[in-house]
Amino acid sequence: MNQFESKMEPANPMKKFSRNALFVAVRSNISLVTALFIANLAAAQSQAAELIEASLTTQEQSLVSWLDTEEDNMVAMLKQLTNVNSGSLNKQGVDEIGRLLSAELETLGFDLTTFPGEVIEMPNCPGSNYAIDVADHILANKGGKGKKLLLMGHMDTVFPPNSPFQTFSRSGDVMYGPGVADMQGGLVVMLYALKALQKAGELDDMAISVFMNSDEEIGSLSSRKYLEEQAPLHDYGLVYESSGSNNMVRQRKGLGQARFVVNGKASHAGGAHQLGRSAIKELAYKIVEIEKMTDYESGVTVNVGVVSGGEARNTIAPCAEAFIDLRYPAPQQGIDAVAQFEAIFDSVLSYPVDSGEISTTSWTNLHRPPKIPTPESDYLLEKTIAIGRLLGQKLGVTDSGGGTDGSLTQAAGLPTLDSLGVSGTGAHSDREEARISSLVERAKLSAILIHRLSAE
Repeated sequence: MNQFESKMEPANPMKKFSRNALFVAVRSNISLVTALFIANLAAAQSQAAELIEASLTTQEQSLVSWLDTEEDNMVAMLKQLTNVNSGSLNKQGVDEIGRLLSAELETLGFDLTTFPGEVIEMPNCPGSNYAIDVADHILANKGGKGKKLLLMGHMDTVFPPNSPFQTFSRSGDVMYGPGVADMQGGLVVMLYALKALQKAGELDDMAISVFMNSDEEIGSLSSRKYLEEQAPLHDYGLVYESSGSNNMVRQRKGLGQARFVVNGKASHAGGAHQLGRSAIKELAYKIVEIEKMTDYESGVTVNVGVVSGGEARNTIAPCAEAFIDLRYPAPQQGIDAVAQFEAIFDSVLSYPVDSGEISTTSWTNLHRPPKIPTPESDYLLEKTIAIGRLLGQKLGVTDSGGGTDGSLTQAAGLPTLDSLGVSGTGAHSDREEARISSLVERAKLSAILIHRLSAE
């Protein structure tokens, strides 16, 4: 998951009223005692309006007590997962993660189905290859009674096999490594919540599916269809992305990506410069126009993140290519951005006359819709925060520009909650870290949440 988060408080008009009541009272020459009474009354009403969860049952207390003994085992499992390189393009490594997790889920009584990955083709210059060979995806399923829950997590990370950031380490209550937060740590939280439910004799009667994909970090380009197929078969969705600094994400931007290749005409840079048509020059002009699309006021951002091209210093470049990231708060903004991309791709900008010797091919994909809150998803959020209070966990609320598979399932009609994973920061960098004690904390939170949702 990309880290682009801004904190916000949950909408609470009574809190606003309590502040305004004090202000109005003082401005109106009401006594300070009366003003404080009004403010305190509003605050009390606000607290009463919060979702209140029943105290933990004896059965739930046993879940919590068992998890309190499992931190060392959770860390050991996370270390094992982290030390397997599972960059999205490392099919062998991602498959190994899948084998390790599948064995654990089979032990818990789940039936496994494998969905094939596929090769995602993209345009590219001669000599470069941006085709992506996606590893398989895994669905673990068990029948039962009560609400049907879909638990989601991704097995891939952003770190390729040649990354210097490869191994797990720890110092005190902090652990470091590729995926400790995003999101091997979340997979361990999910697995141990299920283990706790099994130990308490609760899991056998629950209707739970676990979907683990291999391509989330590249946009779930292969697995999207499977997620959207599963969404209407379930009542609630739970995603185990990192909880950041103890925050639950309520709303997310939509994401898109585009790849375009400019083809020009090669020529000698000294002897026949005027006969060439530089693909790099045209690419540069297009990049300037694409970057102009960023509008912080509307929330739309565009980033040309990867560029390459040319053959030699003294050759007019016959080919150049670029990869674009797009973020947008509202669905129509994504559609409009794609139209702008296409207009730029279809134009020749770097030469006064279009001689027909420059052409552009492109691939564009709005791979995640915005995650727009609904009353049902807000219910999940509020319920989780209320359970957190029972467990002594103070959870905030935030919005994010980063995407998760929860955006796909929510858009497909499944009320979905994200950020049930570990408390961690620095994802997608060699600064990635997570708080070790949050493994047990979040497993407790998830176990109680699953237990209560299933019984509804």
